[in-house]
Order: sequence, then C-alpha cells, then structure tokens
Amino acid sequence: MDADDGEWVWVRRPAEQEAAAWWSAATAAVGLENEDDRALKVVFAAPAPHWTDAAPLGNGRLGAMVWGGVATETIQLNHDTLWTGVPGNYSNPNAPAVLSNVRTLVDNGDYTAASTAALGLSGLPSDVYQPLGDINLEFGDTDTAYTAYYRDIDLKSATVNVKYAIEDVEFTREHFASNPHQVVVAKFSANKAGSIFFTVYLDSKLHHLSRISGTNVLIMEGSCSGKRIAPKECTSENLSGIKFSAVLDLQLGGDSCKIGAIGDRKLKIEGADWVVLLLAAASSFEGPFTKPSDSRKDPTSTALSTINSIRNMSYSQLYASHLDDYQSLFNRVALQLSKGHIRDSDVNKEQLERSSNLVSSVISTAERVKSFKNDEDPSLVQLLFNYGRYLLISCSRSGTQIANLQGIWNKDLEPAWE
Repeated sequence: MDADDGEWVWVRRPAEQEAAAWWSAATAAVGLENEDDRALKVVFAAPAPHWTDAAPLGNGRLGAMVWGGVATETIQLNHDTLWTGVPGNYSNPNAPAVLSNVRTLVDNGDYTAASTAALGLSGLPSDVYQPLGDINLEFGDTDTAYTAYYRDIDLKSATVNVKYAIEDVEFTREHFASNPHQVVVAKFSANKAGSIFFTVYLDSKLHHLSRISGTNVLIMEGSCSGKRIAPKECTSENLSGIKFSAVLDLQLGGDSCKIGAIGDRKLKIEGADWVVLLLAAASSFEGPFTKPSDSRKDPTSTALSTINSIRNMSYSQLYASHLDDYQSLFNRVALQLSKGHIRDSDVNKEQLERSSNLVSSVISTAERVKSFKNDEDPSLVQLLFNYGRYLLISCSRSGTQIANLQGIWNKDLEPAWE
C-alpha cells in the first residue's frame, strides 16, 4: 500500500535469479554460504546454558562435549569402557516364575496386570556408563564483553568451531576427535599476536587425583566404583572398579608466550599466539570377563604413549589425518531434498522481510526447528539425516564398544538410562 495516498501498489513477484541472489548474500553474511552448509552445520548462537546444548565430538572411543563458554569453558569427556561394576552372573533367578505369571495373566486377558508383572523380568538394575571428567579452562573475560558469537558442528569435517570477538580481537577455537591418533584436539588462536591467556586443569566426578608432569602436561588418574553407587568417599570397595587416566598435553606458540604452574593441579598460559590441547585417555578395562582388580593394563602408560607418539606432529597434520579418516565414512552417502536456491513461487513479502534480519544475526539450528512447522525447509531434514550419521560415526568405530543408548556421551554418575 502506498503511504501517501493509501492506494494499493502492485509489484511483480521477485524473479528466480533475484531470490537466489538474495539468499546467497543473506546466508553468506551468517556463515552459511550455500544450501549445503544449511544441511551440514548445526549452528548455535550462544554458549551452551545446559549440557544438552553442548556440541558433541567423538572418535569411537573418546567422547567430548564442547560448551563454548567465553569467560570459562568446559570440555566434558567420556571413555567408552568406563563403567561401574565387575564381571558376574547378572541373570535374574526369579525370571522363570515371573514369566509364568505373565503368561497366565495374558491368557486371562488381564493385559494391564501382565504389563506390570513383566517389569520383574528385567531383574536388578544393571551397572552404568560413567563420565570420565572435564577439561576446565578459565579465560577471565566477562560474559558481557564479547560480541559476534558463533558456534557450530561442521558435519563435513567433524569439527566444533567457536568464534567471538572482544573489543578488536577475534578469537577462534577449533576442536576435533581423531580416530587415527586417538586424541581429542583443540586449538585456540586469535587474529592479534599474544592474545591467548587462560588457566587449565582436569577434574572428575569420580574418585581421582590430578597433577602436573613436567612443564606442559596434566595427568588425572582415578577409578570407577565397583558397584552402581556414586563414590562419595575413598573406600576399598568403591575403588575396586575400572581405573582410568587422562593426559593433557599443551603446545603453544608466540614470541612472548609463557606457561607456568598454579599449585600442583593447574597450568597458566600467558601471551600466546596459539595453543593446541591434546587429550588422550585410557582405562584398565581388559574385557568383559576380567575383573578390574586382575587387570594388568596401566591406563596412564597407555595415555602417555599415545601423547608421545604424536608430540612432534603439527596441528595441520593431525587435522588432515582426521579428515581423511572421517570423510572416508561420512562421504559414502549424500542426501539432497532441495535445490540450491529458493523457487520463484516460494518467495513472498513475509519471507523477504524476515530475510532482512539474516544479515545481522546468526540463525541457530534451534530457531530453524521452531520455524519448521510454518516453513518446511527440506535442508533441515537433510541436516537431521546427516547429524544422525555424524553421531553414529563419532560414538562407535571398529575396535571400540558398540554405541549404547546415549552414544558415547554422558555427564552423570547415575544416568537416566542403563
């Protein structure tokens, strides 16, 4: 409607090329350069407020959840063989009698009672998957000081990326879990030399001890409970479970960078141009029929050996090896449900108005999910398909444990699943 005389003014529908050009410019402004990116990137517009908002990484054996915090960061860790319990007879001796009762109730048509009685077939609660621990980083930047925040999971490269700016400095964090070299890798960098400052330490909800080794290595050693009970105190019974170790190696660069110890558990990095974190972990698990107390495996030696084997490799070499390995699986399948542009018939005034906001903000995947009922974007369906494949590749590989119900990621001593 014309604002001056109140008359309706009819305009032509945007041509297909115009719509495509608009879409290309708008999506490029938020880091989604084409339709493929929309189907291959899980995007977050803010740091994770909850564990379920963190970004998962995995190499089949090691799992990591990247929260993407600015002032503080948590990379929560899992190892696929870290469970409570010991080998034993877990069959339910009452199952035959329960089954007979269930059959009788079904024969009598009492299906509700039969369903209730059938719960007795499951026996006692099984043992549970445990969290290994956390890499904790303290940057000291206030949460209100940053701008231009962006975080994503790039399903093409199996990386988690975090970007933000504080004043005139742009910070970048890159993370991946390497299957060929069995490490979780994180690189922190900035566009201004000497801008990387943080304190780092390892922690765990399980019984553990951590220490500094040398000048740039942190080691954490601990054990699971021998029973499905959270270890609240150091007792021989609680320490009869699977043992574990995590080794964090720091590599840093810069003319004026420094690394030093704070007490005997924390390392402090000052004035670095870049820092690479290498995390290796291992457990004493020696198979389903070997008691943890009988295991001869030394998880600390195993983790240190892993770190030593790659200590002289560059970040680029580790990344290239990771990418070749991951893409050999992920690139086996491609799904396309939409074309690379918006059809002329799909463009209307409401969409054009909504699109103007794209250039000033990041459109998160969560927002795309909410709008799906009104705008059935086929690339979101593609993203769901690709994300499922990414998660399965990440949580189980040849030679590792099978994927359990929640993949390889868990933060709780008493998870909601068994």
